[in-house]
Amino acid sequence: MRPLATLTLVAVLAGGCTGREEHATPHPEEPGLLHPRYTLTMDDLMRMTADLPPGIREGIQADPVTFLSKLDEVLTLWEKDPALFLLVDKSHGLPPDYEPEDLVPLEGRGLALARPGLMLREKVVPDLIRMAEAAREEGVELVVGSCYRSYERQAAIYRWEVETYGKEAADRESARPGHSQHQLGLAVDFSPIEDRFADLPAGRWLAVHAWEYGFSLSYPEGYEHLTGYRYEPWHFRYLTPQGTALEKEFFGGIQQYMLEFLNTHREELYASRKPLAQTGEL
Repeated sequence: MRPLATLTLVAVLAGGCTGREEHATPHPEEPGLLHPRYTLTMDDLMRMTADLPPGIREGIQADPVTFLSKLDEVLTLWEKDPALFLLVDKSHGLPPDYEPEDLVPLEGRGLALARPGLMLREKVVPDLIRMAEAAREEGVELVVGSCYRSYERQAAIYRWEVETYGKEAADRESARPGHSQHQLGLAVDFSPIEDRFADLPAGRWLAVHAWEYGFSLSYPEGYEHLTGYRYEPWHFRYLTPQGTALEKEFFGGIQQYMLEFLNTHREELYASRKPLAQTGEL
């Protein structure tokens, strides 16, 4: 199996916010720098955010200290787990032999499952359980319908979709093999996997609360031009609570914007980070 660090590099090469709390502003020792952990200037940040929508770009540039502080939390997690924020979409794929090493079954964990045999990466499970328990306390049952899929399983699903609905319709709702977030072991489809899910108690609850537990709606309504997929109110990808906090506050709650930014600028962001010893944090 190809190392994840290599997968991340391959993927990179292939390739107005309101209601914030007030934050104390660290003062970098070097004039012109935005944050004590980064050797980034405002010119750097303006260049890196130039392709983002105006409201998102302006929100980041208006509060660069908070942005870089939250970004640093995400980059620290990504450093430890190269697949965690890896962009997998119509243009960025995974090799056929990619399979997470920490897949675990979901049976026996107090979760409502639509069928046996469902698996996720182990690091996702604690927050999924916390989210399901929180929903139950409010009278809502979250039923897990689909999780990890191998390359071969996704190939079979995509082939069936094409044969049943035609290629144009299939491409709006089914990923080609190697291009499904499910192969990462980080995505969950909640049941029923139907358009009406958005109007069911589970769909309404997740739309409000999923981000609090690190889950992000991958294909939101009105963004097919960006994601390549029609609205799927049941499909969530785990990005950690730190990741979804960054997404919600600075990327308008749109996963694709954040992942494209992270993967496009990953190497530059890591190169611009100072060692902790230089920031006085050790």
